[in-house]
Amino acid sequence: MKFKYIVVVISLVSLILLYILSGLSQPTAIPLSKVPTNEGKQVVVRGVVTRYQTTTFGSQLITIRDTDSVNTSLITLYVEGALPVEYGDLVQAIGTVQQYNNEWEVAVSNPRFVTVLQKWGNHSFPLWQLAQNPARYVDTNVNVTGMIQTLSSSSFCLQDTAGTCSLSVSCAHSKNTSFSKGDLVAVKARFLYNQETLSYTLKVADAAHDIVVLGRSS
Repeated sequence: MKFKYIVVVISLVSLILLYILSGLSQPTAIPLSKVPTNEGKQVVVRGVVTRYQTTTFGSQLITIRDTDSVNTSLITLYVEGALPVEYGDLVQAIGTVQQYNNEWEVAVSNPRFVTVLQKWGNHSFPLWQLAQNPARYVDTNVNVTGMIQTLSSSSFCLQDTAGTCSLSVSCAHSKNTSFSKGDLVAVKARFLYNQETLSYTLKVADAAHDIVVLGRSS
């Protein structure tokens, strides 16, 4: 009987140790600013996609930025494989921190360790929110709502409903045929900063971009 109890105790202790070890082996979620202090460790990071490219070897380089407006750290995800992402997507990745060409990156061994938490086009917000935190959204795709204040053949001025802020929207002529001045619209476009004019602009250029009328002017 004593031997039986010893076996039970050993089994319980083994299960507890396995549970503790599994907990210790779980990657730690860290902000992007803490990546350089975690070299060689497996971590979980999340951020908004600001750049991506596929290399000649089939791997993918994805640059992500912190989601808050205070910290604008940028980190590259080196993914062994490719996955469909777009500018402005919110992603989460599990990988190992390493340094390459004096730059910090997170090496992801498989694309399945990168999760798209939110597609940029599924999250719409008012223009004033973009105006309050431009650094948070620059170089990403955004989906913002506002009212058309002025309109020309290749651009228009988008204004928030309170009339407190406005932004120039650059788009192809074909995009301008379905709306008019005073319409409330949702604009899916790339948010860019023009260093020559020192101003921000929305650029409708990709197939994923669109302008949808939410309400007609009276």
